[in-house]
Amino acid sequence: MLTQYTLKNKMKVLLVESHKAPVVAVQMWVKTGSADETKGEEGISHFIEHLVFKGTRKFGVGEIAKTVEGNGGELNAYTTFDHTVFHVTMSKNDLEVGLETISEMMGFPKFDPIEIDREREVVCEEIKRGFDNPNGVASQQLFSTTFKKHPYGIPVIGYDKLIRKVTRKTLVSYYNRRYVPSNMTLVVTGSIDKKLIKPLIEQYYGGFPTHPLKKVVRKKEGVQTKPQTNYKTTEFKETALNIAFKAPNAKHKDVPALDVLSFILSQGDSSRLVRRMRLEKALVKNVSAGSYNPLDPGLFAFSLNFQTENFNEVKTVFFEELRKILVEVPDAEEFK
Repeated sequence: MLTQYTLKNKMKVLLVESHKAPVVAVQMWVKTGSADETKGEEGISHFIEHLVFKGTRKFGVGEIAKTVEGNGGELNAYTTFDHTVFHVTMSKNDLEVGLETISEMMGFPKFDPIEIDREREVVCEEIKRGFDNPNGVASQQLFSTTFKKHPYGIPVIGYDKLIRKVTRKTLVSYYNRRYVPSNMTLVVTGSIDKKLIKPLIEQYYGGFPTHPLKKVVRKKEGVQTKPQTNYKTTEFKETALNIAFKAPNAKHKDVPALDVLSFILSQGDSSRLVRRMRLEKALVKNVSAGSYNPLDPGLFAFSLNFQTENFNEVKTVFFEELRKILVEVPDAEEFK
């Protein structure tokens, strides 16, 4: 059963009670991501994701992870174009530990200058690793080619040269503008008692510092009138190919149909592209399709990996299968 309410500081709360297992999950969803950054801030949402683990008013460096994991729990975080999420999963007996650690990270990070400089190297190394595999390079090429104006064309992780010089003042300013209670949603699921948990949520989250939310207007991409291509020569032994079509945002009525279509085309050995291109013809190492429908219009994209000498045949067979889906409508068995 779902319970929704809002704290006095305008933070949204979602409670989902389920006693199937003696486990609870605490998540904080912040409605800000890399697409909300302005020029000169590229990548700092992801940088902040790292930094809130590096000390708060109550926890020193490393103590948050030590506290959660010492109680048998797991914690992590991730950043996307549209939102940043911090999450803890623990035994129901340690619910208060999960609530407190997420509260401290989200409401009271220190942004210690020494830790900022240490974490720069970690993030820059992560950026560097993105260029170490063909799929990572191809994905960045796809988004930068597709989104010329919209910030989805900028890597979520940002750029090495900016992360190396971004100041604490810039980081704290962005945090204060976007990491505000009215832009946060606390989600608690699992084996909880809603009557008992509400006072704890008020205790740990009701006193969050409040700042005005800085609204961001994202640039619109505009209408695309012809195909766009981008080729990049690398030293990788295999070729990575992405082919994508413009797709609607998450709220569009076509999204469920696009999800089903992606499964029919590439999910499992019986799917059309896998069967024809990998199993029958052995043209590709792998092929996948997926509908990416974020807050703003996204993509319906295909990803293929193969030996470079097969390039022309891969393209031919791939587009044969795409044309076929238009005339050979999936039957009931494929849908099943």
